[in-house]
Amino acid sequence: MSASPPPQEALSLDPANPVRPQLLVALGGRSEEDAALVRAAHRHAQREGIAWRAVHVDNGRAGVRQRLALDQTLALVSRLGGEVRILQGAGRARELHEYAVEQGVATLMVGRTRPSGWRLWRRPLAERLLHHGGAYDLVVVAEARPRPRFRHVPGWRSLGWREVGVVAGCFLGAVAMAWALEYWLELANLSLIFLAAVLASAALAGTRAAMISAVLGFLAFNFLFTRPRFSLAMVEREQLLTVIFFLLVAVVVGQLAGSARQRLMALRSSREQTHRLLTFSRALSVATDREQVRDAGVTTLERWLGVPVAFLDEDEAGAGLSLRYALPANVRLSPAEEAAAAWSWQHRKPSGAGTATQPGLRWRFIPLVEQQRVLGILGLELAVRERPLGPDQETMIVTLTRQLGMALERTRLVAELGASRLSEENERLRSALLSSVSHDLRTPLASIIGSASSLRELEPQLSRTDRRELLDGILAESERLNRYIQNLLDMTRLGHGGLKLERDWVSLDDLVTAALRRLGKALEGVQVERDGAAGLPLLYVHPALIEQALVNVIDNAIRFSPANGRVGILAGLDGAGSRLEIRITDEGPGIPPEQREEVFDMFFTGGEGDRGRHGSGLGLAICRGMLGAHGGSVEALPGPDGRGTAIVMRLPLAIPEEAGTDDD
Repeated sequence: MSASPPPQEALSLDPANPVRPQLLVALGGRSEEDAALVRAAHRHAQREGIAWRAVHVDNGRAGVRQRLALDQTLALVSRLGGEVRILQGAGRARELHEYAVEQGVATLMVGRTRPSGWRLWRRPLAERLLHHGGAYDLVVVAEARPRPRFRHVPGWRSLGWREVGVVAGCFLGAVAMAWALEYWLELANLSLIFLAAVLASAALAGTRAAMISAVLGFLAFNFLFTRPRFSLAMVEREQLLTVIFFLLVAVVVGQLAGSARQRLMALRSSREQTHRLLTFSRALSVATDREQVRDAGVTTLERWLGVPVAFLDEDEAGAGLSLRYALPANVRLSPAEEAAAAWSWQHRKPSGAGTATQPGLRWRFIPLVEQQRVLGILGLELAVRERPLGPDQETMIVTLTRQLGMALERTRLVAELGASRLSEENERLRSALLSSVSHDLRTPLASIIGSASSLRELEPQLSRTDRRELLDGILAESERLNRYIQNLLDMTRLGHGGLKLERDWVSLDDLVTAALRRLGKALEGVQVERDGAAGLPLLYVHPALIEQALVNVIDNAIRFSPANGRVGILAGLDGAGSRLEIRITDEGPGIPPEQREEVFDMFFTGGEGDRGRHGSGLGLAICRGMLGAHGGSVEALPGPDGRGTAIVMRLPLAIPEEAGTDDD
């Protein structure tokens, strides 16, 4: 049966929801029927090349088993590529019709369900949808196999001792109270006492207890308090109306109160599950690696289910599964259980207790599958439980294992991304190092080779002054080459943690003098101004490392200072008097503000400013590493009057008692 095709305006796209489904599937909450309906919708959507969505109307009366069946159906919808929507409302047909019209769908697919049990008078869903009338095609999918007209309702099981006790207590209490108040209250008022018993039974034990209490109250009220007494016969018309109205009101009130209790219990269960899922998600979110995620999942399941839990994964050689973590720690698996776990790994399906594969085992093995990849096997020893798992616990296991699988996949992707980034960084550093070696080492080597060859081949034609200049050039380039090689070695030692501090007491003035002496002829083109180094407290540092840091920074300032420019070396204490500050300034082009932090990265040259084309990109990086090893710091600031650059080096002042402890 079908209606006319939808108008064009109904199919217009909403900017807030740009992809609207053309096919809606109405789920009824029955596992087998909904699964067949979902598969039929999937086939139809694939055949037509359209988007589809499964919709369920929640009226708040679904039991635990129905919620579990619905969760399984919704998982099937997601696996088949459909979307899921849950609507709230009491009228299923009306909610489906309004949603279909709102979304402007072309086809609404429903199952061919027949009323069963006491609901024989109710019309099928398809007829109710046709009664509303809609601009969409209505497709009815026949059932794969006929259902019995009358079937057993799982909720109406035998009465438990708690329900019997609640009904008996409420009924006997109502009889005693009515008997005591019979002479002070009228007959109609006495019925309110039995009505209160019905409400109490519904609130404490549910709808069945309320119905039983209503029937018992009706019989007791008629038998004990109407005339003639101790008989079900009644001679007065007013008494008959009172008893009949009491029974009607008791049944309606009992149904409403029982339904309210059922909803309250479902809400409490849902809230408890939500709290557990949030706690579990929070524990997984703070886990940074696979082992932490695995431990959090095993610990949570062991605590909430109260059964031993094990996690199995492939061994390092990839030859088979091995037990990686378990609670309690003395868990051991038999050969049959290990074979079942291997079967689950191979076929990606659960096995063991409560499944179709080897149900006689004590353990149930659940594969954790994400993106068509098995990330591990979770084992639960369910045989130690006194009672079988309930629907809520089964749902919780499914949800927790799904979250655990997603968390394991997240850690795997993060590890792969980290390895990829590390490989990329190593490749970048390798390329930068080769570039540095090819430029910064070949340049002084070329100068040394040229000067040496000139001395050998042109020695008779060279004057004494020319020979001395060539020798000075060889010496200067050799010292420059030595500094580059020393920087590379120091950077390697810093990167691998092999830099050992051999501290000693030394004055800053001696360190600055030694650094300037090492720079030698490089200082001839600039004016060096020193101030404040004398008279400062001694430093308890590794002298060679701090001297090398000073050489790197001063050499940087010299190379980027103009001819006859000034290089300042200003030393002093900071405001708190706990650190010594060394400020080295130049009159170069300066460093842009956005690069003042990047200049301390390895192999960063910037192409201009204080790091130009002549640098290897290691000097300031080594300086930061050496100062950091002493607990100090370094930063780049604008030079005096906004001209040039100021590199500020800070070193902590050691307390003599602490230095003596270090020496010991």
